Amino acid sequence: MERYELLKYFLECYFNVSANYDELEQLITEFRNSETAKNQSLLIAELETIQRLDNWEFIHEFVRKYGMRNMAFNKLKWFIDTLQLNMTK
Repeated sequence: MERYELLKYFLECYFNVSANYDELEQLITEFRNSETAKNQSLLIAELETIQRLDNWEFIHEFVRKYGMRNMAFNKLKWFIDTLQLNMTK
């Protein structure tokens, strides 16, 4: 299985290029209300791994490839932090 499969899924199916940044929290809520507990747990685990490994260059390329967004590193960190915070509410 590819690394960060649930983050890839979130980027492609929820926070895709048609979504605006101000919709992020709403899209996370939609994910939490629609997805299985297993998928939610897997995404949370992936986000924890991302934070722990602190390899923002890799995540930048990952988000660029699968989310088609070229985020600045501070925006990328904000995105992961916001996703993690809202997934663990």
